Amino acid sequence: METVYIRHPISASVTAQMRPCVLALGFFDGVHLGHKEVLEAAKAAAKQKQLSFGVMTFYPHPKDIIQANEEPRKYLTPLPIKEERFREMGVEKLFVVRFTPEFARLRPKDFVVQYIVGLRCKHVVAGFDYHYGYKGKGTMATLKKEGDGKFQVTVIHPIKREQEKISSTAIRNLLAVGNVALIPSYLGDFYEIRGKVKKASIYYKNNQFLHILVDEEYMLPTPGIYKVYVEIDGQRYKGTCQQISSNGNQSFLLVQLTNCLINTYEKRVKVKWLQFSLRKAKEDHDIYQYMEGERRII
Repeated sequence: METVYIRHPISASVTAQMRPCVLALGFFDGVHLGHKEVLEAAKAAAKQKQLSFGVMTFYPHPKDIIQANEEPRKYLTPLPIKEERFREMGVEKLFVVRFTPEFARLRPKDFVVQYIVGLRCKHVVAGFDYHYGYKGKGTMATLKKEGDGKFQVTVIHPIKREQEKISSTAIRNLLAVGNVALIPSYLGDFYEIRGKVKKASIYYKNNQFLHILVDEEYMLPTPGIYKVYVEIDGQRYKGTCQQISSNGNQSFLLVQLTNCLINTYEKRVKVKWLQFSLRKAKEDHDIYQYMEGERRII
């Protein structure tokens, strides 16, 4: 997969090298089951028409620019992970458009001409609630009209679980109340964050404790204790996890692995959130202090 980063105004050197394509449009935070419907439909159209399969997404989130006075949002899938998901789904060309104040002021018609027709798109696929252009005035209803017959449009209707539309907002709401066990029915997998073990592990009463620095931009579930899977060097371990501190963009997790003794220092890890367990840890102070004197550092 080739990734092309675009900053408005789009460069002629980008448009000149394009070959005809099908484009899936969206922000795709989480790359959930609704997003996958959009992507699979675009992939099928590209195969049928023998065109390149492309995706256009944006960074940062439009609300971070439009509502600039608010704190930057955390993501379900930061951009590098989103790229990984697209690659796994067979995307051939990914366009990442830098969302700037200038881009936000672009008229809907100009967006269509410059970013869809200009990239030689012959077929657009997006969700029913996709908006584009200044103040989101462009809709799926206006997209075909503004294309002047230069491309086809496929609208993907919502998918529901438990009478609720699958959406990034719905997943965020589940994280906000700690209901991670329901998330696989929206994502197709457990919610996952990535990070790096930043302190020497502690081995205490047959348990190994990992101090993990979470990669920036991830949204975390509400504080509490959770059952998790932890993947280290391709091996999966069961454990429990709690958020022990958050300082600006830095968040730390304490993960407990039972009957485990492995070298983890500076290792990259994946944490998959399975189930909420307890609202609050029994000890309010740092567990590292709690175990002082009885611990074994590895």
